[in-house]
Amino acid sequence: MEDPLTLRHIVTWKLSGESRETRDAQAAEIVAALAPLARTVPSVRALSVHRNELFDGENWDVTLIADFDDAEGLAAYAVHPEHVAAGTVIKGHAVGRVATDFTL
Repeated sequence: MEDPLTLRHIVTWKLSGESRETRDAQAAEIVAALAPLARTVPSVRALSVHRNELFDGENWDVTLIADFDDAEGLAAYAVHPEHVAAGTVIKGHAVGRVATDFTL
């Protein structure tokens, strides 16, 4: 039997804060909004959120890595009410977003 494929969704945000301290506070709010989705959104297989540690001001600030069974799982996540609420938090702090999706 073949191993099931996994769709990996990676999103990185550049935050609006002018100081490291402000961006740290913004990142903490984003982590607090996204981390629970690993337990509350049924289609999420794995989810982690990371604050950039090196080259502050050059690198982007926060990265989400989430795994799903397939594109349908990602689509279900995108419209889940708790994800939509987390998106509102992110939009309040982010000035840039980049994403990639690929199969493992």
